[in-house]
Amino acid sequence: MIKLLTEMLSIPSPTFHEQELTAFIKKFAEDNFPQPEIREFKDCLIIELGKENTHLPHITMVGHSDVVPQWFKPYIEDDKLYGAGGSDMLAAEAAFFRITADNHEDILKRARISIVIYSREEGTKMEDNGLYDLIGEYPDFFKSIDLAIVGEPTDNTIQIGCCGSLHARVVSTGMACHSARPWNGENAFYKALPFISAMAEIEPVKHEVFGCDFFDVLSITEESCTPGRTSIPGRWEANVNFRYAPVRTPQEAEDYVLNFVNDLKVDGLEINIKDNSPSGTVHESPLFARACDILAFPVQAKQAWTDVAQLSAMGVPCFNFGPGLTAQAHKDNEYCSISLIEDYGKQLKLLLTTI
Repeated sequence: MIKLLTEMLSIPSPTFHEQELTAFIKKFAEDNFPQPEIREFKDCLIIELGKENTHLPHITMVGHSDVVPQWFKPYIEDDKLYGAGGSDMLAAEAAFFRITADNHEDILKRARISIVIYSREEGTKMEDNGLYDLIGEYPDFFKSIDLAIVGEPTDNTIQIGCCGSLHARVVSTGMACHSARPWNGENAFYKALPFISAMAEIEPVKHEVFGCDFFDVLSITEESCTPGRTSIPGRWEANVNFRYAPVRTPQEAEDYVLNFVNDLKVDGLEINIKDNSPSGTVHESPLFARACDILAFPVQAKQAWTDVAQLSAMGVPCFNFGPGLTAQAHKDNEYCSISLIEDYGKQLKLLLTTI
């Protein structure tokens, strides 16, 4: 696994430029899997094994091919393998392919296996996401999945569901003027202070879902004023991000944010919803429960948005499970733990050969 992962990390794969890594993965599947059926669409791959065994459960492993940090040559120090995207989330994908390649005879006696590799996950709207494209192009394939494992970094815990993610633009409008004569205008930033203060006082709201704690959190994540060192700003703008537990619908999340802001009745303040990615609900099934029992890792809430949301919207029982370190995701000098990857591989093999 470590050799394969190092080879994958040696290929730059920033968002919208995943083609070389996709080609490498496709060739690995062609060279190491028995008669794989491969579908390629917009730099994304669906690789199926044992498709003819319709009496067996269909288990799919899912991962994105793009990474956030700027590429650098991978290297190993002690238990750490450094490389852009190692934790998020190429370590899981290397395990998907190595374990399947080395154990396909035993695995295919127990299940039909698919591996989905998709592009454009990091920092894009859901409509630009490669998995969104695949679901739109091959809906029947996704409806046939009995269990999906999304290899997002979870530190080898099982993380169920995911939070929804809503972004809104809040604008405070004043009147620009020279800073030497502020009485000739209205400072848009000052006018927004009641809103900023109210946001600063919001506490996380806990919701228990399937025995796990999810939290609603509302935050200002970006802000800017009309530029000018000697000008009173006539406009202040902020991005508000609402991460909401899988107890709310997207419409309920929008209503909550709009009502919160509008009820403040701040003069000159407007809010508009920019985008809203729904939360991921938990679809329990006997196979889902058995997989959790076999893996025997702690079960937690996924306090973030992942593509579990898209899969669960298709009715697919799924969870996040990967050897990547959550604290390393998106870091400039990203690394993953070799020992965690090895433990992950052992448990993934156990799952796929005994399910």
